[in-house]
Amino acid sequence: MEAEIKTIYQSPICTVQNFLCQCKECTTSGVEQTGHFSMAYIRKGSFGFKVYRNELEAYSGLFLICKPGFDHRVRHIHDVPDQCTIFSFAANSVATLTQHGSTLDWFFRDPDIHAILVKATPEMELMHQLIFNELHKPRQQHLWLEQMMTELFLKIISAEDERRLFPSLSNKQKIHYLPAIETIKTFMYDNYATNVKLSELAAMAHMSPFHFSRLFKKMTTAAPYEYLTHIRLKQAQLQLMYSRNTVTDIAFSTGFNSLEHFSASYKKHYGKSPLATRS
Repeated sequence: MEAEIKTIYQSPICTVQNFLCQCKECTTSGVEQTGHFSMAYIRKGSFGFKVYRNELEAYSGLFLICKPGFDHRVRHIHDVPDQCTIFSFAANSVATLTQHGSTLDWFFRDPDIHAILVKATPEMELMHQLIFNELHKPRQQHLWLEQMMTELFLKIISAEDERRLFPSLSNKQKIHYLPAIETIKTFMYDNYATNVKLSELAAMAHMSPFHFSRLFKKMTTAAPYEYLTHIRLKQAQLQLMYSRNTVTDIAFSTGFNSLEHFSASYKKHYGKSPLATRS
């Protein structure tokens, strides 16, 4: 496979690489091998990831988790270049993570399963976006960055219902609709505090509101409003943890119309009140 792979961060926790596919044709790669345990977030594109007799249908919005030491091939489905953020771990780091408990125990224990896909939640996708943006700043907040990465990794290995089948997407959906959905998600990350309308998002994706809403939920497992609410709640949690802004200011700055609505939504999602997050 032709690709530009650049290491953008190294620490005892993990090594982070930016993977940019450079292939110009839809082909199948030669045999490749994963050297370390890795979690790759697929930012753009789709591909078939074949390990022995199993082939995973990988596409944007999924985490591809691979054990080290196994041969694989990558099959390009179309000419949309793949882009991934690859987090690689030393064996001791993986052991430390799994000590905290994992719903992926079955995967770690089974020697016949070498790679799996985990569907990213809205919260995971936002955290990846924040981490990725921070990694490209001239000066990085290392403590904040490594806390965010650790939280993200723990969420991934504790994700619910990992073995379910993900939606099977047609080539048309992969080529035309996945990029549109990724554009809308990025818009939500950047404009979560605004009063976004479904019709506006649908127009950006060049779809009818009904078609857009149905496809968005199929590809993200959350309706557009639910997805946006999760982004707002995570942004609010981060402000509660890392700023001195008042709860009222945080509520309105993250797009909620009232303190009461914010507090109720926050407690329902995180199991405790906004003030309890700071205690």
